[in-house]
Amino acid sequence: MSQSVTDISHAKHLVFIGFDGWASAYMDKSDMPFVQQMINNGSSSMDVTNVRPSTSWPNWSALFHGTPISNQTSDNFPSIITIIKDSNEQADIVFFHEWGSLENIYSNDDIKGFRIKSDIESANEIADYIKENKPLLSIIVFNEPDSICHRKGWGSKIYNDTMEMLDNLVGIIKQAVIDAGMYDNTVFVLSSDHGGFVKSHQLNVARNRKIPLVIYGKGIKNGFKIPFSAGIYDIAPTMAAILGLDIPVLWTGHSIFEIFE
Repeated sequence: MSQSVTDISHAKHLVFIGFDGWASAYMDKSDMPFVQQMINNGSSSMDVTNVRPSTSWPNWSALFHGTPISNQTSDNFPSIITIIKDSNEQADIVFFHEWGSLENIYSNDDIKGFRIKSDIESANEIADYIKENKPLLSIIVFNEPDSICHRKGWGSKIYNDTMEMLDNLVGIIKQAVIDAGMYDNTVFVLSSDHGGFVKSHQLNVARNRKIPLVIYGKGIKNGFKIPFSAGIYDIAPTMAAILGLDIPVLWTGHSIFEIFE
């Protein structure tokens, strides 16, 4: 029997962490103990495919709107943010991001948006916000490793060093969730917009188009590998299911129900 939203033990909080340019192809070369712990004790895939072109805006838009940008039929096409707000106007949603264009994902009338950097200082600021406000949805998108890789290359030593640094930021954010008393009712979702090859990511090749997806926390299967290739537009429907929300009929993505216990 297939699952539905009503069959799932829903989380009260969701933390999405995105790394711009995080590629599946180099996962075995990066030392990321906090992320690896989430993989070992959660559900994951290294076989999630982004949309073409393999660039940032079409893919972040597809990730948060549950459908490729070419199928988004209006300026107010529903996003994971708007469907949460439609169900609960008082929901506390916060969007921390480094890349300015991500402001187009949300309205400042609906949520709080903050600019950050890929560093410890920003991670500590995010941690302080989570501990003080206990948001229902926290979206955090770092601009690394993309920036450094355009200069030094994907799969390079500095790529791996950057992923190790970002892993430490995950640890800071996770600890904040624990300190806030939210941990037992939180799901973490980690993913990306595209990978990369040499110093670019636009060619239609697997190193550019395959991205990680890690889902960890309340009600999520332990050590589960998603047994099929999902699309980046399946992430928003899966986040909606985690929170117990119905999926808009306009979304073309599907919830990955196999991850739920």
